[in-house]
Amino acid sequence: MYRIAIDGPGGAGKSSVAKMVAKACGIIYVDTGALYRTVALYMIKNGIDIDNEDAVRSALESVKITLSFSDGVQKIFLCGEDVGDSIRTPEISMAASKVSAIRSVRDFLLDTQRSIAAEQSVIMDGRDIGSVILPDAEIKIFLTASPEARARRRCDELHAKGIDVQYETVLKEMNERDRNDSTRALSPCIRVKDAVLIDNSKITLEETRDKILRLIRKRMDKKFKLYIALKATLGWAVRFIMRLKVHGKENLPLAGGALLCPNHITLMDAPALASSLPRQIRFMAKAEIFNVPVIGAVVKSTGAIKVDRRGSDVGAIKSAISKIKNGDIVAVFPQGTRRAGLNPADTKIKNGAGMIAFRAHCPVIPVAIKTKNNRFRLFRKYEIFIGKPIGYDSLFPDPKVPDYRASSEKIFSEICRIGGFIPTKTEDK
Repeated sequence: MYRIAIDGPGGAGKSSVAKMVAKACGIIYVDTGALYRTVALYMIKNGIDIDNEDAVRSALESVKITLSFSDGVQKIFLCGEDVGDSIRTPEISMAASKVSAIRSVRDFLLDTQRSIAAEQSVIMDGRDIGSVILPDAEIKIFLTASPEARARRRCDELHAKGIDVQYETVLKEMNERDRNDSTRALSPCIRVKDAVLIDNSKITLEETRDKILRLIRKRMDKKFKLYIALKATLGWAVRFIMRLKVHGKENLPLAGGALLCPNHITLMDAPALASSLPRQIRFMAKAEIFNVPVIGAVVKSTGAIKVDRRGSDVGAIKSAISKIKNGDIVAVFPQGTRRAGLNPADTKIKNGAGMIAFRAHCPVIPVAIKTKNNRFRLFRKYEIFIGKPIGYDSLFPDPKVPDYRASSEKIFSEICRIGGFIPTKTEDK
């Protein structure tokens, strides 16, 4: 599981960058600042004096905040109503700074934030994420910029939303909020010692995003040293012999757990994927392979999950789900076994992909593998097409009644679409 904490003063672009990183990594973005803004909105709308801690504490009993995630995008509902952009005004910003300094408010929101991070890979931004909310986050960043640069950005943002503000007013309010946030006794906005400092006063948000993505990539490479070493020594040979060509690498999340679902046509499918994709892939592999001399050792060293196909291997399924929740990519073949020489669109599929995706609460990456005549021959061109991740909400519109069969069929239908596989006969999958 990957948890990324981004702290820093207002106007540094934390939320914008965090959303961009979340999209690139395929993980959930949690806008913690928006939670405090939502509390502030409630107080203002209901005439609660935010300078009166006792009044705010009492009012919290009536505050009902719920979060909804659709393909990684966060929506906040206050007492059942989507707050939208109503929490982004200067008035709410100043009020949020005040209510966030009240211990009862912070305690009220702390459990919500931590419970989300405990269940899935996330990126959170705020002012005390690395110091208080996620002190054990794998990656911590302190994002800042000069007050002038931040004030200009905030003005541009508000003007784009049709809100008329003056630069001098925004700068004054920003300096005041910086002072409040950095000097308050409760959870001040500070840079913790293990946070990487990024000053983006003179770079764009896109360049800031790229810096963070490079940092994530570097940290991930350290975790998978053995896998990287094998890819460096053997991967080039596999790619050369198979004349590998990969399409859609940009669709593979840089970080965060996911289920990779390719069609299965040859024994070389797993080596082809492992040698050509930028992240470590943990394959669910039949137990017999682990007993083959040399090959078994290599398979084991890549972190593959041993599956006993004589029955329902509950342990293997639990292991796959655990690894996905821990931030890894696990590969499972929806067809269950190799279908050499057959058009994938004509083959049967299993329900395992849908079940694992549901229990791991993760996105699914469809992958189409193609060779000429769907058979492997030495030096024959081998192509891999990586599709865009299919979101959990798309697979399970009603999570209370999950349909593993329907979700598995949707996954395999997307594999066939991106691979251009068209049924040649009618057969019940």
